[in-house]
Amino acid sequence: MQFGSINILVKDPEEALDTYLKLFGTNNVDQVLKINRMSNGVDTVSGYVLKTHSINCGIYTPDDPNSKLGEHLQKNGEGIHHIELHVGQEEFIEAHEKFKSYGWPVSEKPIFIGKLGEAIFWIEETGEQGVLVKFSTKLTKGFGRDGAVYLDTPKSIDEVTITKEYIRPRLSLVTQVIAVRDFKKQLDVWSKILSQPIPPGILDIKTGEPVNVDDGRGDIFQEVYFPFERQNGLTKIGIYGPINDDGPLSRLLYAKNNIAAYNNMTFLVSRDKYQHYWNQLEEAGFAMLDPRPIILLDTGNYFCFVHPISTHGVACEFVSYTILNKEKGVFGYDWSDATMYLVSPDIND
Repeated sequence: MQFGSINILVKDPEEALDTYLKLFGTNNVDQVLKINRMSNGVDTVSGYVLKTHSINCGIYTPDDPNSKLGEHLQKNGEGIHHIELHVGQEEFIEAHEKFKSYGWPVSEKPIFIGKLGEAIFWIEETGEQGVLVKFSTKLTKGFGRDGAVYLDTPKSIDEVTITKEYIRPRLSLVTQVIAVRDFKKQLDVWSKILSQPIPPGILDIKTGEPVNVDDGRGDIFQEVYFPFERQNGLTKIGIYGPINDDGPLSRLLYAKNNIAAYNNMTFLVSRDKYQHYWNQLEEAGFAMLDPRPIILLDTGNYFCFVHPISTHGVACEFVSYTILNKEKGVFGYDWSDATMYLVSPDIND
């Protein structure tokens, strides 16, 4: 299983494309695809997909403002609509049957995306996870006459030539954070969705005991990250359970009136270019949230946020780059592209 994409519903995909190219940097985007009238059997959407070396970013708008999706956009505004998980075809079939056996609200049949030779199914947001999740696969064989809904879609898909140039430091989209009401229950639900055991939470370095996280922005919460090993464990889904009722996470859940909600997506940025990147975002007109880049006392990483008002309803977090040392089971600093330092990064080799 791979974390395929985070998908954003917007009013103006052309404007949103330019926004996210400025955010990612054109040097961190491998390819941009233009999708014209992609159908899921109920709604059709058009927009763009930014292909990156980690998680892709989809930007879509409903073709019909009076459709179910159009009404959703009018009611809820712009923001993250769903995440997409990529699996092999056998795993896809097994997952679909497993979720149906649970009684979860999933697509009755897989949906065949004809022009791409791919298939999808949905776990609706009315399910126990509380957010919309899409499973996708690349087909090696058909499902039989009655085994799927076969659609001749999208109308067209084309590679876009990007003429503008926005150069940014090395940057990777690596995590989607989900705020939840019932933390322990949601860990069990996501363990079933992702077919992996529940990972340990944040532990105290000295005692090894679980600790609550205080992010310095008003939130105190529990957190657990489900990693995707096929992407080197770097891409993750983060489950956050707020402890305090007056923080942004709790206010988000109250506003959505749901058991869960997509919160921020998280990027990793080269450490020695971190302040430079902050300056670039501010110069580009992004609304940077206070506090300004602050250092986490337990890890030494810098982090900051861009306000969703300037990123089409999506809160974006930026953390200085770390890398997982699987042998030691801990995160360390990645200096592979460092150009400014006093002590050589190879001192520990």
